[in-house]
Amino acid sequence: MNDMHTSPVIVLLRGLIRSRFHWGEFPQRFSEEFTVIETELPGNGYRFSEQTPSSIQDMMTVLRDDVRKQHTGPVILIAISMGGMIASEWAKQYPNEVLQLHLINTSLANLSLPWQRMNALAFFRFLGALGSVDRLEKGILDLTINHGVQEDMSEHWLTFAKSHPLQWRNIFTQLAAASRYRGPVQAPIQNAWLYNSTCDRLVRPECSEIIAKRWQKPLTSHPTAGHDLPIDDPDWLENAIREKITLAR
Repeated sequence: MNDMHTSPVIVLLRGLIRSRFHWGEFPQRFSEEFTVIETELPGNGYRFSEQTPSSIQDMMTVLRDDVRKQHTGPVILIAISMGGMIASEWAKQYPNEVLQLHLINTSLANLSLPWQRMNALAFFRFLGALGSVDRLEKGILDLTINHGVQEDMSEHWLTFAKSHPLQWRNIFTQLAAASRYRGPVQAPIQNAWLYNSTCDRLVRPECSEIIAKRWQKPLTSHPTAGHDLPIDDPDWLENAIREKITLAR
């Protein structure tokens, strides 16, 4: 298709076993001013019946192909956690397609240790929840949000999870792919920024710090939020990202 967009197009990439549904209202914060494309990884959310690709590289290929059917020009990638790995791979393989890279609470296997990339207690709690949708969703909310979850939001997420059930095969495929992904040791593009939560209880904030230092790119830290920054403090994250998006216009 021909590229008809005159303003930057934002692509949102979610993380491990999370759907575009879990961005909540965050995409609407940009959609009035920009075209926003919300991707969905096979095996997650609205694509729960599909099989997840076995590697971050293959995940990137599938999601990139989906985006390119809608938009053929350069994009701004905003990505969280495992989505940050997929975004990093996209920028590495196709640097001319990525205007900006915004990575939130992500990590790379070649730059951080396994117990830094996922807190051990969180990992075992996660494993213990497998087999129960209620325990899994409650555990994810407890581990990734620090500022408190409203009861209606919790019920909303649980209802979605039950109607879009994860397959255990896809969960372990994503865990394995994320655990072994070795990302770029140098920044894949010039316009790259990292964001982390210093009180992240799932992924240690040092993981983003190490990437920022290795890539020689700016890091912006939230002092109190949890791993899921777009949900925990969307105002802060929107403002932090908007400051950089102006550079692409």
